Amino acid sequence: MKKLLLTHCSHSEIPLITSAKNLGWYVIATSDSQNAIGYKFCDENIVGDFFDGEFICKLAKDFEVDAIVSGCEDSAYLSAAYACEKLNFPGHDTFENAKIIHNKMLFRKIIRDLNLPTPKFFICKTLDDVKTIKDQLEFPLIVKPVDKNSGIGCNVCYVEAEIESAFIKAKAVTEHSEIILEKYLQGSNHAANVFLQNHKVVHSFFDDEQYYINPYLVAGASSPSNLYHYSIENVNSQLEKIAKHLDLVDGMFHVQFIVESDGTPFLIDPCRRIPGGLYILFSQYASGFNVAENVIRFETGGHNLNFFGKTNRRIVAREYIMTNKSGIIDKISIDESIKPKIFDRFIWAKNGDIVENPMKYKAGILFMEFENYDQMQKTLKNFYELVRIDFK
Repeated sequence: MKKLLLTHCSHSEIPLITSAKNLGWYVIATSDSQNAIGYKFCDENIVGDFFDGEFICKLAKDFEVDAIVSGCEDSAYLSAAYACEKLNFPGHDTFENAKIIHNKMLFRKIIRDLNLPTPKFFICKTLDDVKTIKDQLEFPLIVKPVDKNSGIGCNVCYVEAEIESAFIKAKAVTEHSEIILEKYLQGSNHAANVFLQNHKVVHSFFDDEQYYINPYLVAGASSPSNLYHYSIENVNSQLEKIAKHLDLVDGMFHVQFIVESDGTPFLIDPCRRIPGGLYILFSQYASGFNVAENVIRFETGGHNLNFFGKTNRRIVAREYIMTNKSGIIDKISIDESIKPKIFDRFIWAKNGDIVENPMKYKAGILFMEFENYDQMQKTLKNFYELVRIDFK
């Protein structure tokens, strides 16, 4: 039996693990926690620094694996790309390209070089840099680290007096010396999950994103999207240009983007690893396309998609269970009106758990199906009244 090494093992990797086993792989996974949720689905597990490329190389050699698949963290893709390059394994970009895709500063430079839509931005290392260039940007502007996701270290500044504090907060969470200052885009939020073959998009899935109390942390996603065909084709075209310019390998490419009122999409956060929150299950439920299986196929050296089982589009939403309060959890209450719409769930919160920071807290995930688009929109608008965390 061929062996596969998976770099990370949270709940988000469970679909990858089960798909790999269904395809006949012996799955060895690593994570930095001895209590990683995905371990029980694997054949073997090793606790370690999954973000360390040399550690991944050593594991691959020690266990004589035949392929490496990246988990749901930027660092998990980077370590996988590093190890695959060192060991001459297929399925991943060069380590240099992996660093470009997963670094906001480097990615924005590529977009600018290709003359693709991008908000005006500057790279700053010091407060003196900020003071020098701040007048070249219109307010509001956003200050962000180059290497974080989910809004970590991001702050919107509406007046000049807010910039210094935002810069200090961004510097406090980054591992790099640079900070990005850019024009704050205002529009609708979306994501695209595509598969590339020979630098062309051969499968694409688009969604609408929802947010709750944290404007940088995705609270949910729904399909079908309300995007115009022009915006969808524009995103696909941009991704193809990037893929050709960087000579990206075949496989999945995920990107979040903002669409302004004229329909122009601006690519914001890209990645070549699977997105979090069981997104690949959401995409499969909505489209019938087995994302997890095809990620395994491509990252282990395959070059052909398996479209078997693809069905008509369903009206589906994936929503995190969140709260706007701190405290000790008593229970999760779900209104009777929404229960018939829930067809799958993954809840990890339990009685007695402590919510310290509601801006980041997630208690679980609900998957819901609706009869029509309007019904879905009405439910999502009132979701946090219908599904709530009750406290002691």
